[in-house]
Amino acid sequence: MLHRQASRLYGILGTSSIPTSSWRSKKSKASAIAALFVPMLALLPSNAAWASASIIGSGSSFAAPEISSWTSAVAISPYNLTVNFTSSSSGEGRFEFANKSVDFAVSDIPYQAKNDTPPPSNWSFIYIPVTAGGLSFMYHLNGLSKTLQLSSYSACAIFTGAVAYWDDPIIKADNPGLNLPHLPVVPVTRSDLAGTNFVFQEYCIHEQPQLWQSFIKSVTGLQNQVTDLSATQPRSDWPLLATRSDPVSGSTTAADTVASSQNDGYITAVETAYAIQHHMPTASVKNASGDYTQPTSANVDSALAYATQQADGTHVLDFEGAGPNVYNPSTYSYVLTPTTGWSADKGATLDAFINYALTIGQQIAPSIGYAPLGLSLERFGINSAKLAVPGAVGLTSLEQNGFQCGDLTVQEVQAGQTKPTCGVTNQTAAPIVNANAVSSPSVASGSSANSTSGSSSSPGGGADASVGLGGTTSSGGGSGASPVDPSVSLGTSAPSLSFTGSNTGPIVLIGLALALLGIVGRRKVSRINRATTREAVDA
Repeated sequence: MLHRQASRLYGILGTSSIPTSSWRSKKSKASAIAALFVPMLALLPSNAAWASASIIGSGSSFAAPEISSWTSAVAISPYNLTVNFTSSSSGEGRFEFANKSVDFAVSDIPYQAKNDTPPPSNWSFIYIPVTAGGLSFMYHLNGLSKTLQLSSYSACAIFTGAVAYWDDPIIKADNPGLNLPHLPVVPVTRSDLAGTNFVFQEYCIHEQPQLWQSFIKSVTGLQNQVTDLSATQPRSDWPLLATRSDPVSGSTTAADTVASSQNDGYITAVETAYAIQHHMPTASVKNASGDYTQPTSANVDSALAYATQQADGTHVLDFEGAGPNVYNPSTYSYVLTPTTGWSADKGATLDAFINYALTIGQQIAPSIGYAPLGLSLERFGINSAKLAVPGAVGLTSLEQNGFQCGDLTVQEVQAGQTKPTCGVTNQTAAPIVNANAVSSPSVASGSSANSTSGSSSSPGGGADASVGLGGTTSSGGGSGASPVDPSVSLGTSAPSLSFTGSNTGPIVLIGLALALLGIVGRRKVSRINRATTREAVDA
């Protein structure tokens, strides 16, 4: 066995084998060379998944089911990554991230200029969009003959305490012919600083401003009321209701509460994945076109075709998007990752996780209640990480072939199309290079980059998204666009080497050591051959 190993070693060093007559007298030398050479091979990284540093993160319970699915997937071969994520809330994630209690965070909204944890001030970071989902209204109404329908008015009225019973005329108006029970309405709200609270308030403020203003006026001054009430600006905490409600912490608890067999008449606002897990129905919600739609993957994609990406990677939502399949409220979640202040080893682990999440991970999104981001945002996130995260690694071949084929455009949504035309993409912001530019809130006066503009707008406003993975972009429509080949390697705007950003010192030293071994090995083989020749002549 040792002879075969040494023979292979000598083959590498420049000769095919060791002469048999010389083997017994020279085996100690070959073994010494093998003992030096083999450990060096172990130092060579095998692929993008060579990153081994473990990382921890926390944040959004809205995104948690999908994040958890990804962390489980990369924990096994061929990735073997240790990515630990604790589901809490967007606010908790931002807080722990700013205080360096975690390596990364997941949040549905960016840091806010008011009533929020101050963002990191001594190190830079970026936002990377990773999930897209609908804020669904999961309800428990026994004996209902068909799916509950809600408009923005009835949905916002329920969660502000404006309706006491399910057979209230407000709810009946959306459900003609449906026999609604005379049962108390119990909205299960989030008591923690949740991104879902922010997005839902954003939706009600935009869609039903008078209703929201009346609500804020009526609950101001309640004992233990939240201190940052606003009639015009969304917040991450939901106001206490004057009527019956059940405030809880976290999406999991909210969904568990509604799903309990004892809680007929309960309703909550959670990501669709939780309703799927609990086998509970979700309400169809009336959109700007007058259609009642479910929070399916295609319908969420249709709504988010109207969202406008900002320079820092976050989005301005638009709840007025027209189209028969649009579902609102829909939103994104973002990974917050440092670009300075942590090791390249941890950066390599997170980047390998991002690579998976934005390629193969997006393919499984619909099966667990989420929507795929689309090609533009996938390559935006990957290229931003490559340019800004220390230790960034390359894509595997499966990941290179795992991109979406295009983006669902506004024109396609308005025509009722639910699948993107391959090769057609929306405009997005350029990959983030100067991470210091996003280390503070992107907007002032307490508003968020998530805030709606109050009117419909088509996606855009960013730089050409063709930077990175190749292909061209279009502002919509399926004609005249050059095909995008998502399977190509990273282009000139992002490094193509598998180990870009890692410490190259060990690799250089290994190369020098191998070269030296080659020289020494050739000399020893030459001596062995000369000795063998002399023995043959003497014989």
